[in-house]
Amino acid sequence: MSKIITYRPDIDGLRAISVFLVILFHVDLSLFSGGFVGVDVFFVISGYLITSSINKQLLNNSFSFKEFYVRRIRRIIPVLIFVLVVVTIPAWLFLFSSDFESYSRTVLHTMLSTNNFYLWSNSNNYFVENTQFMPLLHTWSLSVEEQFYLIWPILLLILHRFLSLNTRVYTVIALLVCAILLSIYLTGEDKSMAYYLLPARFFEVLMGATLAILWERIPKLTKPINHTISIIGILLVFIPAIVLTKWSVFPGLNAFWPCLGAVLLILSGKEKDSKGIVNSLLEFRGIVFLGLLSYSMYLWHWPIIVFIKYLGFELTLTLVLAIIMATILLSYFSWKFVEQPFRHTFKYTFSKTLRYILFPSLLIAGLIYGVIDGKDGFPDRFPNLTEFNKKVNFPSDVRPQCYNKQKIGEYEECNIGVVKNKVDGILIGDSLGGHSAYFMDVLAKDANMYFYVSAAPGYPILRNLDFPDHYGDGYGKRRLEYAKNMDIICIASFWEAIKVDSENYNQILASIKELIALKKTVVIIDHLRMTTEANVHKMKLHKIKMGAQFLKEDLLIPFYKRPEKYIVTEIKKRFPSVTIINLNDVMCVDGKCDYSINDQIVYRDVCHLNISGTRSIAEKYLKVKGNPLRFLK
Repeated sequence: MSKIITYRPDIDGLRAISVFLVILFHVDLSLFSGGFVGVDVFFVISGYLITSSINKQLLNNSFSFKEFYVRRIRRIIPVLIFVLVVVTIPAWLFLFSSDFESYSRTVLHTMLSTNNFYLWSNSNNYFVENTQFMPLLHTWSLSVEEQFYLIWPILLLILHRFLSLNTRVYTVIALLVCAILLSIYLTGEDKSMAYYLLPARFFEVLMGATLAILWERIPKLTKPINHTISIIGILLVFIPAIVLTKWSVFPGLNAFWPCLGAVLLILSGKEKDSKGIVNSLLEFRGIVFLGLLSYSMYLWHWPIIVFIKYLGFELTLTLVLAIIMATILLSYFSWKFVEQPFRHTFKYTFSKTLRYILFPSLLIAGLIYGVIDGKDGFPDRFPNLTEFNKKVNFPSDVRPQCYNKQKIGEYEECNIGVVKNKVDGILIGDSLGGHSAYFMDVLAKDANMYFYVSAAPGYPILRNLDFPDHYGDGYGKRRLEYAKNMDIICIASFWEAIKVDSENYNQILASIKELIALKKTVVIIDHLRMTTEANVHKMKLHKIKMGAQFLKEDLLIPFYKRPEKYIVTEIKKRFPSVTIINLNDVMCVDGKCDYSINDQIVYRDVCHLNISGTRSIAEKYLKVKGNPLRFLK
């Protein structure tokens, strides 16, 4: 069977340039701060090559959806599942339970070509997952590409069936213009959605596809012109890779230029006898060989980088070179013994491809996900980190019936302190109110008091307008009205999230003023200084002595100054009768705040505490400061 399109070694060379731009960006080489544009170049190349194949088959009435998807499965799946299985081994060895659990989900989503949706939905969380520690973060691009190829062949077939050649060309060009404008619009509306999802990326693959459709209409260009086009093309790839940063608005117009550069480089190599100078350079044997490995290199490089960073090691020049060498070696192995055999030797029929390749791969990915997620990431692998076992130490998991529910009133299973016939007060708050219940439980039992508890994310007192409305405004108002029936009202919240002089800020102050006017006793729990996800991670590494070693002194949390009109300070200033319980009073000294008590880390993430940590702080508070609840009677 003859090849459908002529092999272009310079395109493999361009693939090598693209994957190295991505790798150099991922190893934090400042010169290529925009090296992520290599992915966009890949999209263009893929769009060109696959559309060339489909278009020629449609023209001679030989296109088959079965054959198309068989080739895609053989090209993508075997090496992908091989990498996933291998990467799961160090993931088991090194990833902490929450990260391992998250990893298992990305395994499944990668195989289902939905990892871009998973990553996008998580990027909109209140606290986004630390993406630099996600070994399969990079497979979002595979999802985008495969989603494109679920749509594009069908669209091309419709165009061929119902439109003339000229009309098809004009339609695709119009579609491309609309796709570019859509990307610019979506990038301005929601950067995260635009980055991960197909709509804003559609034009990138379509640029290569449009070039393929116009291919036979493009006149032969002279060598000097091709030289010029190729130089402009490579500059359009490299300049954004150098100028852009991860904070740049992207994709949108910033993605158009490297994609245009890729189009020009493919175009300038159209004629073998008059190809551009850059195309000739891209045909050097070593560059072409790396281009042949580019898919495997793309799959391997990021997990290697993640595990090195995860263990706390800095990316020195020596380590960067080792990463590149390991990537090439692993890629050669998987290309030689997995990619090539399944592409050229094991040419099964459609049904056998499904039975022997696709379904087993989905089953393996499903098992990896099901076992790891079902066991909550196997927290017992690290017995010294029991404080991060969510089933016994995360408030939302230990008392799921009490947190993030619309419960208002007496629910004995949610209350704290010494059970009595009559409650002494109520604790209300947001997600920090959820963990503060365990702090208050220790103090309440010491003071022989009994409290109702009502905690829901985004509800310090009434609804925090900066966060999504989970239950409707009525919930916050009903909860506050119920609290007014109590003598003591304790409030615990993520106070640092309340912007000074914002509507939320004024709303909280007005609510407390109302409570004071009703002669209620108000207690405010001020949370610990925040840390960072990276620092919490280092705390874990330090405790179990895994990976790079850190001094505990370097992990202590700075006692940073809060805003001049920080809301807790303002509450105390305006309402002197309010009792402030400041957790920092027992954790901070000489400008530094400890993160552990009795070698138990108290943090769960950047600002939330775990149950054992909260209780330990309460016990320390009783010893150091006494029990303020005793003075409320």
